[in-house]
Amino acid sequence: MPGFTSADELLNEFATELRQHTYGISSFTQPKVTLSPLRAESVVTLLDGAAVRVELSGRGYAALAINQANVVPGNQANVVPSEAFELLTGLLMAVSPEFQRAMHSHLYAKLLALSDSEPAPEPIRTRKRDAKAKAKYEPEAFRDSIFQLIENVDPTDDSKFTSVLDTAGNTLDYRRYGDSFFELFVTGGLIAPGGIINYDEEYGKFPFSLFVLASGDDPLAGAKRWGGLIVKLTRRYKYLERMFAESTEHILKHIHRYTEDENKMLAIGVGVLVTDAFLTLEPLKALQEDHLTKDGLALRFLTDMLRVFLMNNDINQLHKSLVRAKVGRLTEFFPPNKRDEDCFARHFEAEDMPVLIELHTATLTLARRNEFVDEVSSILRDAKEEDIDDDEEAEQIQATNLKVARAAKAAMRANKWEQHDTVSLAWDGIMNAVNWSYKSEQFEAQALVQIKRHSPVLEMLTTEPKSEISLLKHVQLYAYNEPRLTKYFGRIVLELYNTDVLSDSAIIFWATKGAKPEGKSGFLKQTEALVRKLEAMEDEDDSEDEE
Repeated sequence: MPGFTSADELLNEFATELRQHTYGISSFTQPKVTLSPLRAESVVTLLDGAAVRVELSGRGYAALAINQANVVPGNQANVVPSEAFELLTGLLMAVSPEFQRAMHSHLYAKLLALSDSEPAPEPIRTRKRDAKAKAKYEPEAFRDSIFQLIENVDPTDDSKFTSVLDTAGNTLDYRRYGDSFFELFVTGGLIAPGGIINYDEEYGKFPFSLFVLASGDDPLAGAKRWGGLIVKLTRRYKYLERMFAESTEHILKHIHRYTEDENKMLAIGVGVLVTDAFLTLEPLKALQEDHLTKDGLALRFLTDMLRVFLMNNDINQLHKSLVRAKVGRLTEFFPPNKRDEDCFARHFEAEDMPVLIELHTATLTLARRNEFVDEVSSILRDAKEEDIDDDEEAEQIQATNLKVARAAKAAMRANKWEQHDTVSLAWDGIMNAVNWSYKSEQFEAQALVQIKRHSPVLEMLTTEPKSEISLLKHVQLYAYNEPRLTKYFGRIVLELYNTDVLSDSAIIFWATKGAKPEGKSGFLKQTEALVRKLEAMEDEDDSEDEE
């Protein structure tokens, strides 16, 4: 929810909303405005006698406190919601059951009044379309109407501008002309087929467009002002938010038709709205077309946009936004012949954006790790699907393990992984290949059978003490995060010991010094008997050596 630009604007909206809800409340006090921070407050008396302190600020309508002293004992059902609401209606419905009933009665009365006043329907005429369907699509006429509405509005009076267009939504068809509306708001004109911007011959560029407001000495400040206007106008007409995202994708498809300065302003504007969480990164997928990537236009736009986003967000937030929008790898915005790691690193080093190189490296590493895990799982699943006799099963398992071992060694060479890194990934691949039963009593047996079958792979990857400890810590986390296996951790460790994957010294070290905090006490209890046994065996070996 954006902030208000003036106390008058805030007060006017609050007072209007309160007057429109008198059917469901007893009374309200005149809103009082506080300038720092800008907010207004009113005490609203509900129908059940409770008094609610209601605040309107940049984040919306919020209930600060509820005084239920005048409510009949036993009927104090009002609670203070923790969140803010976009509309006063939502807040009142949340705090007052009486308001809900009054609102339903109010709406029902209005519907009855409408039904009484409507004339009898005319006979149905076939082969006729309604007037709205037959109306010509005239974006130029819509543009002219917008210019006429703001003709007497001072270009610096944002409050007056938004008020005029907010009211005009009752007469102008924003839903039908949403694309034209936002083309005008972004570029200052209408985008013709092919991406050429057509400006109005009489009025020129739309004075409140991004390409006008961000064209001064401080493009970022102008883009932020423009972003505030966009959010205010779509606050009343929520369907415009979705239409804006669609229009943005359409506008981005034509960046090859805009000037370098216009593209920079557009990138900054998109960055501002993404930073404010008004827009996702999904429209950026429009830039991955070949004609936009081949000459570096898409990359230039992406770089300018990300620079704005990273001013107020960290790299983790960027990663989440990219994943949520399913944008894919950032290299897809590079020219086709420059989509390698070296070109990526050189570009963002030159732009002084090293965090993007770190993100790219981490993303590639994660992708390669996931690919190896999926490869191991795929090998094991394919082997299970083969129809073989029981006599051949042992040979098949041995061949499968050999195939997994080769894949592990190849991945270690290609990615320069150490043994202790690879064994944890191999474990994930082996366990992901299990087709878990719906019956919980079978989980233990399934896990132990899988470990026994493919222990040679794990044994090959635990020839170093560090690898054994790494695997055991990973198994601990795996069991902690996998509810099916949590209570069988002790049996899993015992099976890994019996199949020579884990040594007694590795298990003792883990139990005494190396266990992770996650589920530590429960897992130590499950392995307590085994650890005691191994320690006793170790003491006997020490005694024999001394003799």
